[in-house]
Amino acid sequence: MTEIETLKEAARVRVAHLLPNTTFQDFDDLNARMLIAVTLLQRGEKELAYELFATIASQGPQENENRHFAYVRSLVEMAELDAEWERFAEAEARMAEGVAQFPESMNYMMSRTHLQVYLSYYRYRLGRQEEAHQQLEELIQQEEERFRELPPADGSNLVGPGLCYALHQRSLFFVEEGEWQQAVETFRRLRGYASYTDEDGWKEAESLAEAGKWEAAYNRMVDSTTYDAA
Repeated sequence: MTEIETLKEAARVRVAHLLPNTTFQDFDDLNARMLIAVTLLQRGEKELAYELFATIASQGPQENENRHFAYVRSLVEMAELDAEWERFAEAEARMAEGVAQFPESMNYMMSRTHLQVYLSYYRYRLGRQEEAHQQLEELIQQEEERFRELPPADGSNLVGPGLCYALHQRSLFFVEEGEWQQAVETFRRLRGYASYTDEDGWKEAESLAEAGKWEAAYNRMVDSTTYDAA
C-alpha cells in the first residue's frame, strides 16, 4: 500500500461516516481530499489532517480555480497548525506562499487581510518584531484607505472585520512589549471601524487614559468593543 493509500484508509476509518459516499471514491480530486482533511480537522484529527493537506500543497499552484483554492486553503491550514505546534518558521513560509498565491476571487471564502495578520504574528514570534510592526501598519493604512473609498455599509462589512483584527493584533504586540500607552493609542483607532462600541465603557476607558492608567484603559477599551473577527 502506498503512502497516499495508507492516508486514505486512515481517513476513511475516522470520517467516512460523516461524508457523502462518493467523497472517498473521488479521493484523487484535490477538492474532495480537502473536504476530507477539513472534516478530520473539525473532528480533532489534526496530525492526519495535516498530512492530507500536505499531499494537496505538494501539488503546487493550480490552473483550475477550484483546485487552486484547495492548494491555498491547504497551505493556510498547515500554517495555522504549524503555529499551534510552535513551528513558526514553517508557519511563516507556508502562510507567505498562501498570501502570495491568494486570488481576489477567493475573498468571499477566506479573508486575505486576516491571513496577512497571521503572517505578521508568525514573524513576530520568530523575533522579527520590527518587521511585524511595519507590515501590520502598512496593512492597516491600506485597509483604512479602502474603508474610506467604499460606501459606509460596504466599508463596515467588507473591510471593517479585517481592519479591526489588524489593529487589535498590533495593539497586542505593544501589550507584549509592555508599551501600554501605544497599545491604547493603536486600539483607539479601531473605534471607527468596529461593529459595536459601548459608549459608557469607552468614556470610562478614556478617563483612565487621561489619568495615565494605560493598562486599565486598554482592557476597558477591549471589553467595550465588538467586531466580527471572521
